Amino acid sequence: MNNMSLREKKKIETKNRIFEVSGKLFKEKGFESTTIDEITKEAGIAKGTFFNYFPTKESLVFYFAEQKAELIYDLTEKEAVKHLHTKERMKKFLVALAESYEKDKDLTKLLFFEYRRYIENSRNAPDKERNPHYRLINVLLGLLQEGIEKREVKESIDTRMAAETLNAVYFHTLMMWLKSENELSFSRNISAKIDLLFEGIGD
Repeated sequence: MNNMSLREKKKIETKNRIFEVSGKLFKEKGFESTTIDEITKEAGIAKGTFFNYFPTKESLVFYFAEQKAELIYDLTEKEAVKHLHTKERMKKFLVALAESYEKDKDLTKLLFFEYRRYIENSRNAPDKERNPHYRLINVLLGLLQEGIEKREVKESIDTRMAAETLNAVYFHTLMMWLKSENELSFSRNISAKIDLLFEGIGD
């Protein structure tokens, strides 16, 4: 990152500024009602500048998903505390990811469901590497495989199925949190579910 040129830094700042302004307008007016003209006016940029970074308004939704996908790998590096038990490493990682969503629930809710709606209605699925689900499954798979090597996870388990199950639990909990009207904590909820999954429900 230190080797990044001033021009590259400026481009990232501009892109993030457009996204930040867009998010503010989306929360105020809704995604459909917000126009690109309003975004560019609020951001103080030319329309051509907007299109340099985002070919369409929907691109902002995909940028949100890509940011979360990038965050998954960033947190993998940051939370890679090898001496911790596999369960604690997984909890630490998923709680940190949940906390990133909790920073702005309204915007997360708006963009998350807009992303899902767009994916369901589009024939062109986004690149796997830019999909948060795909990345999360891969990270969880890696943690489980390391856990088997450390004898902290049962050798007999199907790691792919376990990673997909954990991913499903994570995103289901995210959806329930986004839909809830109460003060449910996403990060505490996912932490408790990881404990439950590792302890098992059998007698």
